[in-house]
Amino acid sequence: MLPYFRTYAFVAYIVGVAAPVLLITGLSWILDFYVVSTLPGLISAILLMIISLLTAKKIVTGMADRKTSEMLSLYNDKCDPQAFVDASQTVVREMRPPYDETASWYLSFYALALDDLGKREEAVRIGQAMLSSAQMAQDPKVKAALLVNIDPLVQRLFGVQQALDVVVQGQEVLAGSTDPDDLNRVSFLKWEQGILEAIRDGNDAVLIERFSGIRMSTGHPMRIRVSYALLEASVRKSRGEKGKERECLEFVVANGGKLPAVGLAQERLKEL
Repeated sequence: MLPYFRTYAFVAYIVGVAAPVLLITGLSWILDFYVVSTLPGLISAILLMIISLLTAKKIVTGMADRKTSEMLSLYNDKCDPQAFVDASQTVVREMRPPYDETASWYLSFYALALDDLGKREEAVRIGQAMLSSAQMAQDPKVKAALLVNIDPLVQRLFGVQQALDVVVQGQEVLAGSTDPDDLNRVSFLKWEQGILEAIRDGNDAVLIERFSGIRMSTGHPMRIRVSYALLEASVRKSRGEKGKERECLEFVVANGGKLPAVGLAQERLKEL
């Protein structure tokens, strides 16, 4: 995420250059001659500059990654889409299509949060640009990563069938790969395909198994658990399982923070 934190990137390069310059200047003053005036001194200065730049970049990249995690936590853990959108403005402005893997990963959350806030047109605009970026990508690994990143957003904005198309295309791109990252993506895509096909076919048994599994799993972010709890509640409702439906709805209300799912769950609870 460092390229999208312009201030952090600027600091990295300033520190990376300034540190060796100051050190070389100090040594030159102490030794009373220009260190870089000799070949060994010049080579040492160049190596020091390279090491300093790499070190500064690594340190500041860690800072940017921690900041990214903090911002995402506002949405995924604290379930506060408005706070997440507000905190993301600076970095999102630096992300322009065609999107790379990192930008598409972050924007998938950002567009979902926009939709939660009722800003569907803006979310759709981002979603369409992300789809275009995926189709334009030439590198199979990049294309697959983009398709994986946009799948939840496509399902939300464009429906089950288009999401299925994305999932199938992603598996086709990754077919035959033995790379561990690709195998993990294939596993995710197959899991998503199972849910999407169950939704399409009205297979309640599969949906309940998948949805309840996510709701009860602490390994998933709370926002995901809440979203699937509301979906599970809908399936339970269609089966007349009011007790289980209430359980799901109460989970949404208790843990959903400022997600729109909370209001929907509260309204339904009043009817039960």
